[in-house]
Amino acid sequence: MTNTEADLLRTFIVDEDAAFADRRQGRFWPANHHRIGPIATKVSGLLEPEERVNFYFHFMRVAGGPPVVGDKEMPLLREAYRRMMPFLDLEGVIQMSRRHQLLFVFGCDDTGELPSGETTSAAALKARLKLIAQVGSYTTMPAQRDKKAKFVPFAMDAVRILETFRHLGYCHDRRYGEEFYDVTDLRFWGMVFICLLNKATRTELVADMIEGKYQLMRSAEQIAMLHRYVEAVLADAEPDEQRFQALAAKLKGIELARRNATETVALAEKLGLPFDADEDWDIHIAIPLRGTKDHPLIAKNVVRLHIRPDPDWQWELTSRIADRGEFSESDKKSYRNDLGFPTLGRGNLHAFPDWLRQVREKCGIDFDIEASDIRVGRRRAAAKIVSKWLAD
Repeated sequence: MTNTEADLLRTFIVDEDAAFADRRQGRFWPANHHRIGPIATKVSGLLEPEERVNFYFHFMRVAGGPPVVGDKEMPLLREAYRRMMPFLDLEGVIQMSRRHQLLFVFGCDDTGELPSGETTSAAALKARLKLIAQVGSYTTMPAQRDKKAKFVPFAMDAVRILETFRHLGYCHDRRYGEEFYDVTDLRFWGMVFICLLNKATRTELVADMIEGKYQLMRSAEQIAMLHRYVEAVLADAEPDEQRFQALAAKLKGIELARRNATETVALAEKLGLPFDADEDWDIHIAIPLRGTKDHPLIAKNVVRLHIRPDPDWQWELTSRIADRGEFSESDKKSYRNDLGFPTLGRGNLHAFPDWLRQVREKCGIDFDIEASDIRVGRRRAAAKIVSKWLAD
C-alpha cells in the first residue's frame, strides 16, 4: 500500500509504463482507480511536470478521458494528448479513450485541427468534458431518447460535434474493420442526438449520413439507428425546416422498405396479423415439453421463439432441456446446439411448425403446442392467429 498521494500516483505511472511497453493495461489501476480518480485533478501539486505528462497519458488511456485541470496545467495535458495520438486506434491493448471523444474535447488529432480550434482553456475543457459525461450516462439508446430534455442544454456545442464527425468521415472507431465496428457506441449516438437538437446542424447531419457523401460502416444499421433519433426530435422541427422534414421522410421510407423486406413481416402478412405498417410489434411464443406442469414462462423444459419486425434482429429461437443442454439460433446464425436439433435457418421462419415436427420425429422431443403461451402485446386476435398457425 502507498502512504501518500504522490506515492500512489507514481506507483500507478510505473505500473502503466511497464504494462504499456507490453501493450497491455497495468494491474494497479483496477484495484486503485477509486483512489487515483479523486486526486487526478490536483496532480500539479504532487508531481514534477514530466511526471504529470506521463500520468495524464496513462490516465486518459485507462479512464477514458482527461481529468479537469486548471489553465496552467493545460499545456501539460495537451502534451500528454499529443503523445497519445499515435495510439488512439491501437488494437490488442485495453484502450478506454476513443478518438471521437478526444477529438471533440481537444479539437485536434494526428490528422489535423477542427475548424472551431483546439481547446486551450480550462473552462472550455470542463464544458466539453461535461458533454462527454452526459452522452456517456446511459446504458441504452432508448434511455437517451427518453431524456431529451437533459441533452437540450448541450445543443450549443452541436457545430463542434458536426465538425468532429466530418473530420472523422463519420467513422468513430478505426480499431477494427466493418465486422467488429462499434456501431452502437452510445457516446457517438448521444452526440448525434445533440446535433439533431440544434436547428443549425440537424439537416446537415442527416444529409451527411444518408446521401452517400460519407461511407458509413455497417450503413444499414446506422441509418436504422439514425431514424429512431430523428423520430425523437421531428416534432421540434419548425415550419421553415422543409429540407430536414423531407430528409426525415426519406429516412422513414428507407427503414420501412428494409422492414417490409424481412421474413418476419412476410410471415405477419401471410398470416394476416392485424399490425399497422409501422407498428413496433413483438411476438413471444413459449411451448413446454409435453407433460410439463410448470407454466411455459418458467418451465425448465421449453422451446421459445421471439419474433420482431427489425431487419437487424428478426427472430431468436431457443430451447432448454434439463440435464441435456440448450439450443439457440437466430436469423443471423446458430449459436449453440447441445440437443442435436435441426436448425431452422434464415428465411425459414414460416416453417417453424414443421421444425417442431422434425424435432419430435428425429429427436424424440415432443413440445406441447396446445399448452403454448403466446404473447403479442394487446393484440389478442393476433395471438389466436399465431396459435392456429402452430397447430396447422
